[in-house]
Amino acid sequence: MAMSFYLSLLTPHFQRIAIGETLTSLWSGCGQIVKCQLDELACVIKAIKVPDHINHPKIKQSSFALNRKRDSYHVEYTFYQQFSHKLPKQAAAIECIKAINKGDEFALVFKDFSKLGYTQATTENIKAILKWLAHFHAFHLNAFHLNTKFDGLWPQGSYWHLDTRPDEFNNLPEKSDIKQAATQLNNALKQCDYQTLIHGDAKLANFATNSQGHILGYDFQYVGAGVGVVDVMYFMTSCMDDSELHKHAQTYLNYYFSQFKNALSHYQPAVNADDVIAQWAHLWPVAWADFYRFLLGWSPEHKKINGYMHAQVNNWLASNNS
Repeated sequence: MAMSFYLSLLTPHFQRIAIGETLTSLWSGCGQIVKCQLDELACVIKAIKVPDHINHPKIKQSSFALNRKRDSYHVEYTFYQQFSHKLPKQAAAIECIKAINKGDEFALVFKDFSKLGYTQATTENIKAILKWLAHFHAFHLNAFHLNTKFDGLWPQGSYWHLDTRPDEFNNLPEKSDIKQAATQLNNALKQCDYQTLIHGDAKLANFATNSQGHILGYDFQYVGAGVGVVDVMYFMTSCMDDSELHKHAQTYLNYYFSQFKNALSHYQPAVNADDVIAQWAHLWPVAWADFYRFLLGWSPEHKKINGYMHAQVNNWLASNNS
């Protein structure tokens, strides 16, 4: 794909454009991330153009999968254009100075966070990221009922929930417990009284930090409605192995809830934090079992399927098969 396509998106907005090195290509040929100088400001562009055909080792080409990917870039564009600048400092996103869209082409222009003292987050930053998530979730809690319209974001956040993964669901063995439970798990997450905006792809790689430990989030392609523990579960799968989860998951979950309670008293003091936490804590094994359902249908040998995940799934199955 000729990568100069995004120049025509930039030229109406910037006088001087100097394109630098390409940092990485996007998933399956959908574009690239490029350093540049725009009117003397150090920037990074996420340039997107979704092809008509996707070659991916695990995903058979279905129009459903392709449309999900295409829609995800629309969602991210909308998030940066309309919502990211309203985030509180404790749950900030990388700064998008211009979100440009023309047909199926996008250019998201960000300030280069590496020039602002930020680097890719590491496992040293687990608590700081849990605090970021706590603030992100508290800030948006029940905003759907407060007539805040999240038009253009996913009605259900994350890339693995049941309604967005029919191909993977069909791959599950017919008589498996998890296939039988899939709808019940999905409903439990969707019908919780307390919905918020979830990041939807809150892995360690999607956060940056500076020397003060301030966190910035990015990659908001799967942001949408959900319960906070879905992000927390997914975040933990991205930075902890089986033995670490057995040792630390509960401690980190408790830490997240304490930060959440703190943040909620700040943003929405009228909400009963203990009630939210009780309902979300109850959904902790559900979030794991729901992700397990996706992984099992997508890549049954996946390294994220481990003893801790199995224990959460079995815990839920045992208490729901009475």
